[in-house]
Amino acid sequence: MMPSKLHIAVYNIYPFTPQRRAAPQRAGPQTVLSLSSHSELLPFNRRNADRGRHQNGSKMDRNGLHHTILIFMYELLKCTQNKTKRLCRSSDRSHPYEMPAAVVCNLHNTALLLFLLILFGTTALQKQIRTVTVADDRSSNNDNDVIDMRLNNYTVENEEAGESLSSLQNLSHGAFVQCRKDWPSRLNASTFWDRQCYLNMTKSVRFYHLGKGGGGTIFFSLVDNGIVVQRDHPRPIHGIEQILNGPVSTLLINIRDPVDRFVSAFNWRSLLFCQRDGENRKKYPSEIDEKDRRRYQPHLRPQETCFDESLYPKQIEIIQRLYNDDVNKMAESLCEESNNVEQAVQHTKLISHAKLSLAEWLRPLLLDTDTNTTSLIKPKGLSSFMAITLEQQSPHNSSLLQHTYEAVHQLYFDHGVDERTLDSLLRHKPIRIKRVSEIMTHSSNKTGTGKVLGAIGECCLARFLEEDYRLIQYMIGDVNPSKDVGALDPVHTIIREACKWGSLKRRELCRADLQSMLHRRAKFLDRSLGTCRDVVSL
Repeated sequence: MMPSKLHIAVYNIYPFTPQRRAAPQRAGPQTVLSLSSHSELLPFNRRNADRGRHQNGSKMDRNGLHHTILIFMYELLKCTQNKTKRLCRSSDRSHPYEMPAAVVCNLHNTALLLFLLILFGTTALQKQIRTVTVADDRSSNNDNDVIDMRLNNYTVENEEAGESLSSLQNLSHGAFVQCRKDWPSRLNASTFWDRQCYLNMTKSVRFYHLGKGGGGTIFFSLVDNGIVVQRDHPRPIHGIEQILNGPVSTLLINIRDPVDRFVSAFNWRSLLFCQRDGENRKKYPSEIDEKDRRRYQPHLRPQETCFDESLYPKQIEIIQRLYNDDVNKMAESLCEESNNVEQAVQHTKLISHAKLSLAEWLRPLLLDTDTNTTSLIKPKGLSSFMAITLEQQSPHNSSLLQHTYEAVHQLYFDHGVDERTLDSLLRHKPIRIKRVSEIMTHSSNKTGTGKVLGAIGECCLARFLEEDYRLIQYMIGDVNPSKDVGALDPVHTIIREACKWGSLKRRELCRADLQSMLHRRAKFLDRSLGTCRDVVSL
């Protein structure tokens, strides 16, 4: 038998105490409908409901709202179906919420239609926004007090996407989660980024940041994707013992063509130093207010400020007075047949970034003939060697950004983060106003009017950096005696793993970058052709 009264759970909507009412009697000719609150239909415990009502006013509990909507729709269908049979009626005309049944049914129909339109419209709009956001964020992948909290006592879940971040509880190699802001009560993909959380990998991952090789872009890309590693820059800072004996298990290094990196380093220092005549930039630090010195450092604003002579007198003497800001003049002085070669070699050891070659950075892994290379690194020591290349064949640093994007994935996976968790984190990463690729443009692009190499200078500099090219040949692994550039030996075998990580496409691209570096300098490194002047004249 159909009920004679429309019961709707409005317990938290209307601020009156629910009372049981007597069964309604049939009304007269006019059919009316009374909205009453019936205790049997309360969708939640009354004590909890009272507490929620007093704390939140008339705001309805989420579960109660869902239950009320279901009852609302069910009674609406019954009311509409039986309106013509006059079954929707009540004799309780004294109730403050009574109205004709026909009017109520019409209002119900209108309200339900509007509700459904708003519900589905909002849902569709949210899906569309998320789709555009995720697509834009994924396409882009081609900031000290720290709260150190472990995840053992926290519920790790992703309420928004319904995906668990449980793998963050069991990170390997000593990695753990830290947040720059207050630790969230529940850590999910959204709060991870809102609280500026990241994975601290400083114990297990060391980044050899070679100056003028795209290392700034790589480092800040890692930070932007929630990874903090131990960085050595502008020279090796931390002891080699941590690499040989542990706990460092991964060595990340950026590699650029040695000649290109040397030229970039020379021109970069030349740009940062104030000129003796006609200098319009402010001198740092003498002409900069003390409160502004941090923001106006020359390497951050090279077009506005420059280092005065008091900070780097030896470098300024070499670059400006001895070589007249001309890198080609210095390169030609490094030729074996030059009368000033020994002096020029000593000068290179005083120029920042240029004084440490690739071979010097990896010197502990370059061994004497009598050293047993396989026993150099202990079992708990270095186990992964990852190279990220920057080469001219890849326009707009596309190769560098692709390598870095895959390095992010590799580091997450190596530290116990599963694919589902990583996908959730990257999909919910907020879109930056300016991306790393826009903020951290390679500083060698700012060298402006820096001098370029001539053919003889290029040859002389390539031969001066021959050890670097032989080391690159060893990384490729194609040790072929017929090649113009012989591989450096003996070297620890782990260096051959430089390109053997990530996807197959990335591995091929890495090898192609290294081969391009060798191909461009091969003829200069072939000493059987004679001196550099002989090679250029061919």
